Amino acid sequence: MRFHLVDRVDTICYGEYIVGVKCITLADDVFNEHFPGYPVFPGTLIIEGLAQLAGSFFEIMMKHDDLPMKRSVLSIVNYFKIKRPARPGDKLIYTAAIDTMKNEYGVAKVKATVDGKLVASGELLFSFIEINDPKLQESREELYRICMENVEVVE
Repeated sequence: MRFHLVDRVDTICYGEYIVGVKCITLADDVFNEHFPGYPVFPGTLIIEGLAQLAGSFFEIMMKHDDLPMKRSVLSIVNYFKIKRPARPGDKLIYTAAIDTMKNEYGVAKVKATVDGKLVASGELLFSFIEINDPKLQESREELYRICMENVEVVE
């Protein structure tokens, strides 16, 4: 099973930040066990959603800057704190801001909010690796096209 934990990308400012959304519903499979009678969206999935957004942003930046395509692989989770629970009906707003982007790695400052209140924040470090697989590239392009269909580009 593959989790897609970013429903859409709302805003992108190339070289600086990206903003995405995850709408949590009671239909999400994780609520069968987490927790019966008091559904809470797992913190690990919030981290994964932020990692998907930030990792994608690095890949989008490589394409935007005509750099050789590499895949972002989450390597280190730093200074991460979960401040409050996210529950069914919440709309998580994910933000990833580039702190560092080098040839072999990138660092993003990330946060998740609900109704303007901080849910989680931290720093994610990604290694960039070459994966020469046209099918993977094609599926990534399709996913980015769907998620970024109505994206607002900020200069």
